[in-house]
Order: sequence, then structure tokens, then C-alpha cells
Amino acid sequence: MLRRTLAVFALLCAATLSASAQTKLSMHWEELTAADFVQAIHQAQGTCLLPIGIMEKHGPHLPLGTDLLNVRYASLHAAEQEYAVVFPEYYFGQIFEAKHEPGTVAYSRELQLKLLQETTDEMSRNGCKKILIVNGHGGNESLLPYFAQSQLDKPHDYVVYIQWGSNKDKENPLHKDKVDMHAGQSETSNVMVTHPDLVHLDDDKDATSPRL
Repeated sequence: MLRRTLAVFALLCAATLSASAQTKLSMHWEELTAADFVQAIHQAQGTCLLPIGIMEKHGPHLPLGTDLLNVRYASLHAAEQEYAVVFPEYYFGQIFEAKHEPGTVAYSRELQLKLLQETTDEMSRNGCKKILIVNGHGGNESLLPYFAQSQLDKPHDYVVYIQWGSNKDKENPLHKDKVDMHAGQSETSNVMVTHPDLVHLDDDKDATSPRL
């Protein structure tokens, strides 16, 4: 009798664990099944994140996808605290100023706006009614507000929000760069947190100045 009771208890525990595993949905849009996606949108209450980065040179020591890697890292960790569905890698932004550098991917201005519009339209069609575009690239700081303003051109059944942050921790005693800009100390520090295996400090001959 005891053995049978223990067996039933074990089966109940297994069923509970299985149900718990099924309710833990991935935040990654691309990892969800079609059925789970519907549930995920419901759980997120229609809130989706669109992290946008870029492909460009980041000094001699950081990866081309620095902005993309960092903004997705931040977005996914935010979604862990308050569930939202996070769109796949998106790097179709403005980077004409670095088009001459190896590895840069620069799309035309027409395609940048059209692709972003069709992307948000498709996100909405799939249930994303509150779309937060999280910017990780300085070159998008004019493009994205304009895109948001252009949404007023015609009615939409969703809302677009634009967000980006900046490094302003001037009280940090480890912060030594006087001009902490592109591929500088703060950006390098960010990658050392998000993807430490991709930082090559040995290739950086001047660790105290901004680098292209």
C-alpha cells in the first residue's frame, strides 16, 4: 500500500513539474512554438521589445555587433523581470558614417524606414500592441524619433515607444576616460559583462581614448 501511495505521489510530482515547465515560456520570439507564441503574447499583455543595434567597427578590440549584443542582453534581462516577447536580432539601422569600415552593413534610408515599418506592422498583426523599440546604437538617435513621429501619418492599432540609455555614471572611480565615446571604456566594460569572450584588450593599443 505504501509503495503504491509513493508511486502515485511520484507521478503527481512529475505531472506538476511538467506543467510548470510548460508554463515557463521563452522570451525569445524565435524560440517559441506557434501555440506557445499565442500564450506568450497573452502573458506579455501584448508587450513586445524590438532591440535594435548595428553592424560596424568598434575599435580594434570589440566585435562588429557590439551595439546589437549589448542591447539584446539588456532587453532579455529586462524581460526576465517583467515578461515580454523579444524580437530576433535586428541591425537594420543608420550607419552611413562608418560605411567605409570593414564589416559595416549600411542599408539605404528608404529600406531602413520601410523595413522598420513593416516589422512593427507584422509584430502588431501577431498581437504586439505595445512595441518598445530599445535602441543600442547612437547613429539611430535621429532615425527612431522620426520613425515614431511618422506613425501619426495614419491610424494604427498599436503604439510604438522609443527607448535608449546612456552611460552617465561619473561617480564611478574606475571611470577614467575623459572622453568616453565609441568603443571607449564604458562600451568596452559593457561587452566585458555581456560577452567577455569577444573582447580583445590585447589588440587595443590605447585604452584611454575613444576609438573608431
